[in-house]
Amino acid sequence: MSKRQGLLGAAALVAAVLMVAAAPAKPDFSGVWVVNVQKSQLAAWARFDSTTITIEHKEPKFRFHRVSVKAGKTDEVSWELTTDGVEKVEKEGGGASHSWLTWDGEVLVYFSHKVLPNGREARDIVRYTLRDGGKTFVAEEKFRGPLVKYDNLWVADKKD
Repeated sequence: MSKRQGLLGAAALVAAVLMVAAAPAKPDFSGVWVVNVQKSQLAAWARFDSTTITIEHKEPKFRFHRVSVKAGKTDEVSWELTTDGVEKVEKEGGGASHSWLTWDGEVLVYFSHKVLPNGREARDIVRYTLRDGGKTFVAEEKFRGPLVKYDNLWVADKKD
């Protein structure tokens, strides 16, 4: 290897290291989040009296737990995925649910594809972001199913 080739190789290595070091850190969504109904835009079914979202995020592990209350009745949703795009498949009542998380820059994107027992399909895509220096959690949701279609904008404030 010539001296010039060695210098070019070293320069390329330094450039690669600088690019990785300069890449923005992925946001940490961990925390307890209280949905602010006034700031949110929700379908009628999603307008709960209260909703609290608890997230445990230790890259690449992501745990999501939502507890909502409406007229004294509780609705809970929990799931755990990794943020590296690895698909999780769950069989349920003759159908199947396929879900995964992946990064789009600083946005974490949740995908869910359900195949119902009758062969119909439903898709849910949610884009998670943090705003206001990490004090506001935003989930932009687009759900498309055989009978129901809705777009929700969930805006939640970090609980102290």
